[in-house]
Amino acid sequence: MVGYRPRLRRLWKDVSNEVAKHDLLTYSSAIAFQVLYAVVPLALLGLAGLSLIGERAVYRDHIAPALQRHLSSEAFAIANRTAAKVMGPERYSWATLGLGITLWGVSASLRAMMRPLNSIYGARETRSWTRRLLVSLGGGAIVLVCIFTAMTVVLGGRLVHPGGIAAAAFFLLRWLVAFALLLTTIAVLIRVVPAKKRPVRWVTVGSLLAAVCWIAATVGFGAYISTVSYASFYGGLGSVILLLIYLHVSAIAFLLGVTVDSALREQVSRSPDRRRRGRSRTPAGR
Repeated sequence: MVGYRPRLRRLWKDVSNEVAKHDLLTYSSAIAFQVLYAVVPLALLGLAGLSLIGERAVYRDHIAPALQRHLSSEAFAIANRTAAKVMGPERYSWATLGLGITLWGVSASLRAMMRPLNSIYGARETRSWTRRLLVSLGGGAIVLVCIFTAMTVVLGGRLVHPGGIAAAAFFLLRWLVAFALLLTTIAVLIRVVPAKKRPVRWVTVGSLLAAVCWIAATVGFGAYISTVSYASFYGGLGSVILLLIYLHVSAIAFLLGVTVDSALREQVSRSPDRRRRGRSRTPAGR
Protein backbone atom coordinates (compact mmCIF):
# COMPACT_ATOMS: atom_id res chain seq x y z
CA MET A 1 0.00 0.00 0.00
CA VAL A 2 2.88 2.35 0.87
CA GLY A 3 4.41 1.83 -2.55
CA TYR A 4 1.20 2.94 -4.25
CA ARG A 5 0.88 6.24 -2.41
CA PRO A 6 3.62 8.02 -4.39
CA ARG A 7 2.07 6.73 -7.61
CA LEU A 8 -1.39 7.95 -6.60
CA ARG A 9 0.00 11.36 -5.65
CA ARG A 10 1.86 11.55 -8.95
CA LEU A 11 -1.30 10.49 -10.80
CA TRP A 12 -3.37 13.15 -9.00
CA LYS A 13 -0.75 15.79 -9.81
CA ASP A 14 -0.56 14.75 -13.46
CA VAL A 15 -4.35 14.77 -13.86
CA SER A 16 -4.71 18.16 -12.14
CA ASN A 17 -2.02 19.65 -14.38
CA GLU A 18 -3.64 18.22 -17.50
CA VAL A 19 -7.09 19.56 -16.56
CA ALA A 20 -5.67 23.05 -16.04
CA LYS A 21 -3.33 22.90 -19.03
CA HIS A 22 -5.99 21.90 -21.55
CA ASP A 23 -8.80 23.98 -19.98
CA LEU A 24 -11.05 20.93 -19.84
CA LEU A 25 -13.76 22.58 -17.72
CA THR A 26 -14.40 25.09 -20.51
CA TYR A 27 -14.56 22.35 -23.13
CA SER A 28 -16.93 20.34 -20.93
CA SER A 29 -19.34 23.30 -21.00
CA ALA A 30 -19.25 23.35 -24.81
CA ILE A 31 -19.87 19.60 -24.96
CA ALA A 32 -22.79 19.87 -22.51
CA PHE A 33 -24.40 22.63 -24.59
CA GLN A 34 -24.20 20.55 -27.76
CA VAL A 35 -25.75 17.55 -25.97
CA LEU A 36 -28.53 19.78 -24.60
CA TYR A 37 -29.32 20.70 -28.19
CA ALA A 38 -30.24 17.04 -28.81
CA VAL A 39 -32.35 16.39 -25.68
CA VAL A 40 -35.75 17.61 -26.97
CA PRO A 41 -35.41 15.94 -30.41
CA LEU A 42 -34.41 12.74 -28.60
CA ALA A 43 -37.65 12.88 -26.59
CA LEU A 44 -39.65 13.43 -29.79
CA LEU A 45 -37.83 10.51 -31.40
CA GLY A 46 -38.70 8.30 -28.43
CA LEU A 47 -42.39 9.19 -28.59
CA ALA A 48 -42.53 8.66 -32.34
CA GLY A 49 -40.70 5.35 -31.87
CA LEU A 50 -43.31 4.18 -29.35
CA SER A 51 -46.00 4.90 -31.90
CA LEU A 52 -44.11 3.16 -34.71
CA ILE A 53 -43.81 -0.08 -32.75
CA GLY A 54 -47.42 0.08 -31.58
CA GLU A 55 -46.69 0.87 -27.93
CA ARG A 56 -48.65 4.09 -27.49
CA ALA A 57 -50.08 2.54 -24.33
CA VAL A 58 -46.70 3.09 -22.66
CA TYR A 59 -47.21 6.83 -22.95
CA ARG A 60 -50.90 6.68 -22.03
CA ASP A 61 -50.51 4.39 -19.00
CA HIS A 62 -47.11 5.39 -17.62
CA ILE A 63 -45.61 8.60 -19.03
CA ALA A 64 -48.76 10.74 -19.22
CA PRO A 65 -49.89 10.04 -15.62
CA ALA A 66 -46.42 10.90 -14.33
CA LEU A 67 -46.43 14.18 -16.28
CA GLN A 68 -49.91 15.01 -15.06
CA ARG A 69 -48.86 14.56 -11.43
CA HIS A 70 -45.88 16.89 -11.73
CA LEU A 71 -46.94 19.49 -14.30
CA SER A 72 -49.50 22.24 -14.00
CA SER A 73 -52.73 21.69 -15.92
CA GLU A 74 -51.70 24.19 -18.62
CA ALA A 75 -48.22 22.70 -19.03
CA PHE A 76 -49.60 19.16 -19.11
CA ALA A 77 -52.13 20.14 -21.78
CA ILE A 78 -49.31 21.48 -23.97
CA ALA A 79 -47.11 18.41 -23.38
CA ASN A 80 -49.98 15.98 -23.97
CA ARG A 81 -51.07 17.77 -27.14
CA THR A 82 -47.49 17.70 -28.45
CA ALA A 83 -47.14 13.99 -27.65
CA ALA A 84 -50.44 13.20 -29.37
CA LYS A 85 -49.31 15.07 -32.47
CA VAL A 86 -45.91 13.34 -32.51
CA MET A 87 -47.52 9.90 -32.15
CA GLY A 88 -50.27 10.67 -34.66
CA PRO A 89 -50.45 10.07 -38.42
CA GLU A 90 -47.33 12.22 -38.98
CA ARG A 91 -45.20 10.04 -36.71
CA TYR A 92 -42.89 9.05 -39.58
CA SER A 93 -42.09 12.70 -40.26
CA TRP A 94 -41.56 13.41 -36.55
CA ALA A 95 -39.34 10.33 -36.18
CA THR A 96 -37.24 11.40 -39.17
CA LEU A 97 -36.99 14.99 -37.94
CA GLY A 98 -36.15 13.91 -34.39
CA LEU A 99 -33.53 11.44 -35.59
CA GLY A 100 -31.90 14.00 -37.88
CA ILE A 101 -31.69 16.76 -35.28
CA THR A 102 -30.60 14.36 -32.54
CA LEU A 103 -27.86 12.89 -34.72
CA TRP A 104 -26.65 16.36 -35.66
CA GLY A 105 -26.56 17.43 -32.00
CA VAL A 106 -24.67 14.31 -30.93
CA SER A 107 -22.22 14.65 -33.82
CA ALA A 108 -21.68 18.30 -32.88
CA SER A 109 -20.78 17.20 -29.35
CA LEU A 110 -18.24 14.75 -30.83
CA ARG A 111 -16.70 17.57 -32.86
CA ALA A 112 -16.53 19.64 -29.67
CA MET A 113 -14.56 16.76 -28.08
CA MET A 114 -11.95 16.58 -30.85
CA ARG A 115 -9.75 19.46 -29.70
CA PRO A 116 -9.57 18.54 -25.99
CA LEU A 117 -8.99 14.84 -26.75
CA ASN A 118 -6.27 15.71 -29.26
CA SER A 119 -4.65 17.89 -26.59
CA ILE A 120 -4.87 15.16 -23.95
CA TYR A 121 -3.39 12.50 -26.22
CA GLY A 122 -0.85 14.81 -27.86
CA ALA A 123 -2.33 14.24 -31.33
CA ARG A 124 -2.01 16.72 -34.17
CA GLU A 125 -5.21 17.34 -36.11
CA THR A 126 -4.59 16.59 -39.79
CA ARG A 127 -8.12 15.62 -40.84
CA SER A 128 -10.04 17.89 -43.16
CA TRP A 129 -13.33 19.50 -42.12
CA THR A 130 -15.25 17.05 -44.31
CA ARG A 131 -13.43 14.08 -42.76
CA ARG A 132 -14.13 15.35 -39.25
CA LEU A 133 -17.80 15.84 -40.14
CA LEU A 134 -18.13 12.31 -41.50
CA VAL A 135 -16.30 10.83 -38.52
CA SER A 136 -18.53 12.73 -36.09
CA LEU A 137 -21.70 11.63 -37.90
CA GLY A 138 -20.64 7.97 -38.00
CA GLY A 139 -19.44 7.97 -34.41
CA GLY A 140 -22.53 9.93 -33.35
CA ALA A 141 -24.79 7.27 -34.88
CA ILE A 142 -23.04 4.52 -32.88
CA VAL A 143 -23.12 6.59 -29.68
CA LEU A 144 -26.80 7.40 -30.21
CA VAL A 145 -27.68 3.71 -30.60
CA CYS A 146 -25.77 2.81 -27.42
CA ILE A 147 -27.28 5.63 -25.35
CA PHE A 148 -30.80 5.05 -26.64
CA THR A 149 -30.49 1.34 -25.90
CA ALA A 150 -29.17 2.06 -22.39
CA MET A 151 -32.06 4.44 -21.72
CA THR A 152 -34.54 1.84 -23.00
CA VAL A 153 -33.05 -0.85 -20.76
CA VAL A 154 -33.01 1.33 -17.63
CA LEU A 155 -36.33 3.14 -18.08
CA GLY A 156 -38.20 0.40 -19.91
CA GLY A 157 -37.08 -2.11 -17.34
CA ARG A 158 -39.12 -0.24 -14.73
CA LEU A 159 -42.25 -1.46 -16.52
CA VAL A 160 -41.33 -5.08 -15.74
CA HIS A 161 -42.18 -6.24 -12.21
CA PRO A 162 -40.75 -9.69 -11.45
CA GLY A 163 -41.41 -11.10 -8.01
CA GLY A 164 -39.18 -12.32 -5.19
CA ILE A 165 -35.45 -12.68 -5.70
CA ALA A 166 -35.91 -12.24 -9.44
CA ALA A 167 -36.65 -8.55 -8.84
CA ALA A 168 -33.17 -7.93 -7.39
CA ALA A 169 -31.53 -10.00 -10.14
CA PHE A 170 -33.43 -8.12 -12.84
CA PHE A 171 -32.53 -4.75 -11.31
CA LEU A 172 -28.85 -5.72 -11.24
CA LEU A 173 -29.01 -7.02 -14.81
CA ARG A 174 -30.56 -3.77 -16.06
CA TRP A 175 -27.74 -1.67 -14.67
CA LEU A 176 -25.02 -4.10 -15.74
CA VAL A 177 -26.29 -3.92 -19.32
CA ALA A 178 -26.47 -0.12 -19.11
CA PHE A 179 -22.93 -0.01 -17.70
CA ALA A 180 -21.65 -2.22 -20.52
CA LEU A 181 -23.32 0.05 -23.08
CA LEU A 182 -21.72 3.12 -21.48
CA LEU A 183 -18.31 1.48 -21.62
CA THR A 184 -18.95 0.71 -25.28
CA THR A 185 -19.87 4.36 -25.86
CA ILE A 186 -16.68 5.56 -24.17
CA ALA A 187 -14.59 3.06 -26.17
CA VAL A 188 -16.13 4.35 -29.41
CA LEU A 189 -15.42 7.97 -28.43
CA ILE A 190 -11.80 7.21 -27.50
CA ARG A 191 -11.37 5.30 -30.74
CA VAL A 192 -12.90 7.66 -33.31
CA VAL A 193 -12.78 11.20 -31.88
CA PRO A 194 -9.01 11.86 -31.54
CA ALA A 195 -6.92 12.34 -34.66
CA LYS A 196 -4.57 9.67 -33.32
CA LYS A 197 -6.43 6.36 -33.04
CA ARG A 198 -6.43 4.79 -29.61
CA PRO A 199 -6.66 0.99 -29.20
CA VAL A 200 -9.99 -0.14 -27.82
CA ARG A 201 -8.26 -2.42 -25.28
CA TRP A 202 -7.10 0.70 -23.40
CA VAL A 203 -10.50 1.23 -21.77
CA THR A 204 -8.99 1.24 -18.28
CA VAL A 205 -9.60 2.84 -14.91
CA GLY A 206 -10.16 6.28 -16.42
CA SER A 207 -12.93 5.04 -18.68
CA LEU A 208 -14.48 3.09 -15.81
CA LEU A 209 -14.41 6.26 -13.70
CA ALA A 210 -16.22 8.18 -16.44
CA ALA A 211 -18.91 5.50 -16.69
CA VAL A 212 -19.38 5.34 -12.90
CA CYS A 213 -19.69 9.13 -12.64
CA TRP A 214 -22.11 9.14 -15.56
CA ILE A 215 -24.35 6.53 -13.94
CA ALA A 216 -24.18 8.31 -10.55
CA ALA A 217 -25.26 11.58 -12.18
CA THR A 218 -28.09 9.79 -13.98
CA VAL A 219 -29.36 8.14 -10.80
CA GLY A 220 -29.24 11.46 -8.92
CA PHE A 221 -31.08 13.28 -11.69
CA GLY A 222 -33.71 10.52 -11.84
CA ALA A 223 -34.21 10.71 -8.07
CA TYR A 224 -34.78 14.45 -8.30
CA ILE A 225 -37.28 14.43 -11.15
CA SER A 226 -39.25 11.64 -9.43
CA THR A 227 -39.84 13.76 -6.31
CA VAL A 228 -39.95 17.40 -7.42
CA SER A 229 -43.18 19.18 -8.27
CA TYR A 230 -43.09 20.87 -11.65
CA ALA A 231 -46.31 22.74 -10.97
CA SER A 232 -44.32 25.51 -9.30
CA PHE A 233 -42.07 27.91 -11.16
CA TYR A 234 -39.15 26.94 -8.95
CA GLY A 235 -39.63 23.26 -9.73
CA GLY A 236 -39.56 23.81 -13.48
CA LEU A 237 -36.67 26.26 -13.35
CA GLY A 238 -34.76 24.04 -10.95
CA SER A 239 -35.23 21.08 -13.27
CA VAL A 240 -33.79 22.96 -16.26
CA ILE A 241 -30.83 24.09 -14.19
CA LEU A 242 -30.30 20.57 -12.85
CA LEU A 243 -30.43 19.15 -16.37
CA LEU A 244 -27.67 21.58 -17.41
CA ILE A 245 -25.65 20.60 -14.35
CA TYR A 246 -26.21 16.91 -15.11
CA LEU A 247 -24.97 17.29 -18.69
CA HIS A 248 -22.00 19.36 -17.50
CA VAL A 249 -21.08 16.79 -14.85
CA SER A 250 -21.37 14.02 -17.45
CA ALA A 251 -19.02 15.88 -19.80
CA ILE A 252 -16.57 16.55 -16.97
CA ALA A 253 -16.73 12.87 -15.97
CA PHE A 254 -15.88 11.78 -19.51
CA LEU A 255 -12.97 14.22 -19.96
CA LEU A 256 -11.65 13.43 -16.46
CA GLY A 257 -11.82 9.72 -17.19
CA VAL A 258 -9.91 10.18 -20.45
CA THR A 259 -7.31 12.30 -18.65
CA VAL A 260 -6.82 9.65 -15.95
CA ASP A 261 -6.61 7.01 -18.66
CA SER A 262 -3.91 8.97 -20.50
CA ALA A 263 -1.97 9.64 -17.29
CA LEU A 264 -2.03 5.95 -16.36
CA ARG A 265 -0.67 5.02 -19.77
CA GLU A 266 2.16 7.51 -19.33
CA GLN A 267 2.98 6.04 -15.92
CA VAL A 268 2.99 2.53 -17.32
CA SER A 269 5.27 3.54 -20.21
CA ARG A 270 7.66 5.28 -17.76
CA SER A 271 7.70 2.46 -15.18
CA PRO A 272 11.15 0.85 -14.58
CA ASP A 273 9.76 -2.68 -15.07
CA ARG A 274 8.38 -1.72 -18.46
CA ARG A 275 11.72 -0.20 -19.50
CA ARG A 276 13.65 -3.25 -18.30
CA ARG A 277 11.35 -5.56 -20.26
CA GLY A 278 11.84 -3.37 -23.31
CA ARG A 279 15.64 -3.57 -23.00
CA SER A 280 15.52 -7.33 -22.44
CA ARG A 281 13.75 -7.74 -25.79
CA THR A 282 16.46 -5.75 -27.62
CA PRO A 283 18.79 -8.15 -29.51
CA ALA A 284 22.41 -8.20 -28.37
CA GLY A 285 24.82 -6.03 -30.32
CA ARG A 286 22.22 -3.51 -31.37
